[in-house]
Amino acid sequence: MSILASIWNGILGIWISIGLRLFPPVIHPMLVHFPIVLLYGSLFTTVLGFFWKYDRFFDRASFWLLVLGFLAGVVAAATGVLSEQFTKWTPTTSALLSKHQAYAVLTGVFVLLALASRVAARYSRSQSKGSLSWSLADTGRGRQTGLSMFFLVAAVVMVTMTASVGGTMVYQYGVGVHGAGYHTPALLAKHHG
Repeated sequence: MSILASIWNGILGIWISIGLRLFPPVIHPMLVHFPIVLLYGSLFTTVLGFFWKYDRFFDRASFWLLVLGFLAGVVAAATGVLSEQFTKWTPTTSALLSKHQAYAVLTGVFVLLALASRVAARYSRSQSKGSLSWSLADTGRGRQTGLSMFFLVAAVVMVTMTASVGGTMVYQYGVGVHGAGYHTPALLAKHHG
């Protein structure tokens, strides 16, 4: 297990050293809205898909919004690691950061479970007939199920909780706000150099 931890810490260290040179300190707040809106959009189109089944448009849309939501979440998490390097942490804000990160990881787990349960589910022959029907890479897979809907709702709940804690850090404790718990790049270079 310590080998995996060493590899992970090495990858994280490389990402931080490269990312700090490429991106501004506010990159995380600039990107966090994408996974939120994409996951909400996936849930919204899933609900619409239950009522309007024409051409499986909403079924396809909800699947691809879920995929994009996961990818956007990965990018938001990666940039969050960078943005946290510019912040002065107190015991209270560190505890909030841990909670924020735990909720974000749970969001990602639920999104992956929702995707996996959709990919595992097949459309019935009657559902997949017709030239306009859809399946993942023409395998008959990708159907929305009750289980995938449960995981999607759980992911939306978790991304909401993640955002709420993130908002609390910013608006109540000033995390990442210039002059209130924020390191400028010059201070960061002086601190690490």
